[in-house]
Parts: sequence; structure tokens; C-alpha cells
Amino acid sequence: VVLASPTFGLRRLSLRDNRLTDAGARCLAEALASNVVLEELDLWGNALTDDGKRAILKTAKCEVFLEPGLLLQPRPGLVDPAYHCKLREILFDWISQMHTSIHAPRALDGALDPQGILFRTFSHIDAYLAEDALSHTEYQLIGVACTVVAAELEAGGALEDEELAGGLASLTDGAYTQEQVRKEADAVRKALGFKLHQPTAYTFLRRYLRRTGWTEESFSLANYLIELAAM
Repeated sequence: VVLASPTFGLRRLSLRDNRLTDAGARCLAEALASNVVLEELDLWGNALTDDGKRAILKTAKCEVFLEPGLLLQPRPGLVDPAYHCKLREILFDWISQMHTSIHAPRALDGALDPQGILFRTFSHIDAYLAEDALSHTEYQLIGVACTVVAAELEAGGALEDEELAGGLASLTDGAYTQEQVRKEADAVRKALGFKLHQPTAYTFLRRYLRRTGWTEESFSLANYLIELAAM
């Protein structure tokens, strides 16, 4: 009832580790359908099934975090750690440059929050590679596919993935086609499921700066430092 009230003014709500079940999720979903003020909702650590999670995602107009943001590594024995870390560092550096390039797709140029997309991309890559490192050898393709998925989530599904996939494919210098990028993006969505809805380092940085206050200089420095830490 409170969430659905027109006087509800909270921008962020944490219900994590709150023993919420699917019955509670359905009530929450109903209230979220009419709430346009809430920006972030934390729900990890609850007893929700896939049905409960889907019900909330279907109606929520805010960011919903269903899984905790964890640093994921490929399972031991699947891939050489040093080799993986080096390729991951090269990939993350390339993606960072791609996001700020003058040749970046127009869909990225008009993004609501470019850093939000960037750190979602990093998170999706780590989660996807942790699923099955042996079958994922084309790191650059994974990088652009995860960017497509991250941009769609950041924009609330309002992006045309064909245009974005084509633009990102062109940045690989002919290594991959638009169709290959689209297929890999579909594979990412299928493999990660609700793991797509995780907070990132940028999520927590944004929350911290909102509480403590910030200047343009401090915000730029903080963004630079968490990008370095991500690599």
C-alpha cells in the first residue's frame, strides 16, 4: 500500500535477506506497477522462486537487484588463471576505450548512464565466463555481446538490439558480424538469467556519493579508480 501511494518518496529500498516469498513478491509486484519514484530495489537473499522474480521484473519501473554482486572467477582447473586474467584485462581495457570512442554506436552515445552500461558489461562478462570458461574462447565477441545486453538493461529494454549489435560488430574490424553478436547476446541472456540483475561497483559508488555529496572532480576521480580496480 505504501509503495503504491502517490506520496511515496523513497528512491532506494532494500528488502534483502527479508524472508520474502513468492506470495510477498506478487503483492510487491502489484504495488510496483504504479510506482514511478523508486529507482533501486534490493531483493537478494530472499526465498523467491523464478516465478516470483519474474513477477517483480515484469512490473517494476526501477532497477531491481535479484542477485548479490560477487567477483566471479572461472572454476579451478578449467582455464589457466594467469592466461584468463591477462585476456580479461586486455578485454576490459578495450571495452572502456570502445565506450568512449567517437566511433561508438549512436545507441551508446545517447545512453542514460554510460558508466552504468560499462560496469554492467564488466559484471556480465565475469559471470558469463564463470559459467563455463572452456567453451568461451572468443573474448572480444563476448565483450560486445555483453555490451548489447547491458545497454538494453540500462535503457529498460528501449534499445533496438539489431542496430546496436551492428554498430558494435563494426568495431571488431570485421572479426564478427551483426548476426554473430546477436546470437552471442542471446546466449548471454540464456546462461545468466537472473544473474543479469546484480549490483555493480558503480551501483555502490553512486549510492555512496549521493549520501556524502560530490563534485564533478571527485566523481571523475572515483569513476577512474573503480575502473582501474575492475581490471
